Parts: sequence; C-alpha cells; structure tokens
Amino acid sequence: MSLFAKIHEEAQRRRLRFLVIGGLAVNHYGFSRDTSDLDFFISQPERTQWMNLLSDLGYTKYVDGGPFLQYSPPTQHAWPVDLMVVQEKTFAPMFDASREADLFGMKTRVPSLEHLIALKLHALKHTRMHRFLKDFLDVENLMRINRLDIKSAEIRELFEKFGTTDVYEKMSRSLAGE
Repeated sequence: MSLFAKIHEEAQRRRLRFLVIGGLAVNHYGFSRDTSDLDFFISQPERTQWMNLLSDLGYTKYVDGGPFLQYSPPTQHAWPVDLMVVQEKTFAPMFDASREADLFGMKTRVPSLEHLIALKLHALKHTRMHRFLKDFLDVENLMRINRLDIKSAEIRELFEKFGTTDVYEKMSRSLAGE
C-alpha cells in the first residue's frame, strides 16, 4: 500500500477532513506536471490530529511555519508531505465546494477549480521568486485547459481578491500570447 493510501485511509479512520492541493490537484484539472510532494489543505481545529497522524506513519516535521507545516518521509523513496492549515471558516466552504478525484486509485477530494486557482493566486501574492514561475504557469495552464476567460468579471474578481493587479495583467498578456 502506498503512503498516500495509508495517509488517506488513516485520515478517514480518524475522521479528519482534507483536500489534496498542489501539483496533484493541478493534474486533476488537466495540466500534467511533475510534483515531488503531497500537499494537503486542512482545518486549524484538526492541526494537532494531523501532526499525530503523520508522526504515527513515521513522518518527521522539519518546518513549522504556523499555517504551513512540512514533513520528511519515513523512507527515502516516499513523498514528503506539506500541510496548509487554515481557519475553519475558510476550510468549510472550500470543502463543501470540493470535487471528488481519483488519485492513485483512491477516491479523495480536491478543491473546486475556482478555489484551486484562488490558492495559487494567494501563493503568487505571497511567494518567493523561486516559486513564482511554477505557480504562475499552473494558473496559466489551468485557465487555458479549462477555457476560462481572463476577461470575465468572475475571473478578474478572483485575481483582485486573492492575487494582485500586476499578476492579472501579466496573466492577461500571457494568455493573449504577448
């Protein structure tokens, strides 16, 4: 059994809610790109339970940045795990709007396309330069593949709420082929 399956099953057994985010969620929406870790979106009230779950599976925490936790895998060939921790008032509506996905033969949940893009825009707004290009390309390709109109009021509002005007303008130029 894969570590993803073990994490998934153990989370279900402990009644812990989560969404798979990051590269695996991007892949689910049609943009195939490599990823080297498992990214989970969780609720603050379940933070300690998630830390215990990963510890019980042999993971070692190496970064605790409050809302971002990073874990080293128990074996050399397993994927590291990142947790993004948010308040319940943020988590609940995203969980309710999430979509079922089949990842590694497991039925799991990923954010809606709009929420995934919002997460990526938030990352672009607060990112370091080394991550900017990856997240920018994720948003660009998610928009192209899913035929989202950068000029629509809903998309512009998403960029304004979670990203920046500068990122919106760069994305508009990129999608226009400039």
